[in-house]
Amino acid sequence: MYFGGDVYSSVDPFATALGCADGKVSFIGSDEAAKALDPDAIDLEEDFLTPGFVHAGLVLDEAALSAQELYDAGFTHVHALGSAEATARFTAGAPEGLSVVAYPTLTDEGADPAAAGAGAVGGRASIDAARLLSEQTLPELSLFVLIDSNERLGEVLEALCADPALAQRCGYRLRLDFTIADELVEALGRSGVAITVDPVRPQPLAQLLAAGAQVSFCHSESSPWAGVRAAVVGDHGIGARAAFNAATRFAHRAAGNPEGGVLAPGADADIVRWQIERLVVQVADPRVAAWSTDPRSGTPGLPELAPDVSLPTRVAL
Repeated sequence: MYFGGDVYSSVDPFATALGCADGKVSFIGSDEAAKALDPDAIDLEEDFLTPGFVHAGLVLDEAALSAQELYDAGFTHVHALGSAEATARFTAGAPEGLSVVAYPTLTDEGADPAAAGAGAVGGRASIDAARLLSEQTLPELSLFVLIDSNERLGEVLEALCADPALAQRCGYRLRLDFTIADELVEALGRSGVAITVDPVRPQPLAQLLAAGAQVSFCHSESSPWAGVRAAVVGDHGIGARAAFNAATRFAHRAAGNPEGGVLAPGADADIVRWQIERLVVQVADPRVAAWSTDPRSGTPGLPELAPDVSLPTRVAL
């Protein structure tokens, strides 16, 4: 049991205490109730508890952070893309507390991936856009498609139109390593396919969310809060709550886990503790990020993410 801090939970936006048992959240509420339930409850000393962040599209290349570095930064889930050997090695080296969903590169050019599942683990695989476009039919696998340009994205969206139900049923995902053109936003929203972007790269995030696109984040910065801040500040900034959801809940949904990324009784005890300066409720504005400490909003607060404020730092539970 923990008390004396702040807990990010829509169940109780004013919660200051959290309990867990058998790997699940068992209690969200007040300090008084927590100490009554457990006289040995641990004092958070005004720290902040959140669900762990998800790196929703880590490409296992030379620039990738190690599993331990990601965990130390506050990530508790990673969706890893790379060769079968690289994803297996990364998974084996992950510390306790870091969950890895592997998307090994689809291999065996001569095989029918829909029939053979070549290179796929647990029905999941990653594939580049050119390889996908060369297939006669859409593979019946949970594919993570790596796309490097708007031109390729347009071609992939056209290919998915051949069987949109299959793409949605199998859980197709698109990792978009470029700035998305405005003219493709509506098509992405209609596709029903989850997309993963790096929020540090300029993106039309507000337009994508308004179009109904399922957005999650990969991260080029070591701190996940840097990605959330980048999504909030700028001409196309989104609300801090939406950005935090894209870095947590929406990433879980993209990998087929709709219950993940929340702190509520019965949910997984996927908890990270942060040292912060203060909590605020933020609303995005194209001219200025507006911050408020007014508790009457009834909205769970998040750390202030203004550029001149230090990012939260992880503290061991």
